[in-house]
Amino acid sequence: LLKEPRHAVISRKDADSEQIYKVLKQIPASDLFSSAAFGGKDLMFSDSITDLMELPKIMDSFLYQREDYYEAMRALRAGNPPAPPQDGKIEWCTVGHAEQQKCDSLQIPRMECRRASSVEECIQKIMRKEADALAVDGGQV
Repeated sequence: LLKEPRHAVISRKDADSEQIYKVLKQIPASDLFSSAAFGGKDLMFSDSITDLMELPKIMDSFLYQREDYYEAMRALRAGNPPAPPQDGKIEWCTVGHAEQQKCDSLQIPRMECRRASSVEECIQKIMRKEADALAVDGGQV
């Protein structure tokens, strides 16, 4: 058995997760889950992923990620600035140059790509409401 979930897309609690899911499902899997064209591996999503799955509404993040995840997130909290105005735009956090290039090339309407230097920095951006979502391997959370 795995100690943590394999992969997850994380979003702010007040973000429209259904909209994020719908937008991502519009992108061909070959574009979303392949990093070869950008000279990297596992950019934004693991290259081994073949599809996205929306969790049932009753499955909240606590049930999915477990208590260990929440303990790690609490350790990262530094404050709660006011939320930016919601204009329907998705702020996707990328890690590194190649992942940023891939995200930019997808040219998704109403999705902005925001670069960070690490998964931890992306998580901090989400917690500070500077980003809405990122994709991570379960072992990175």
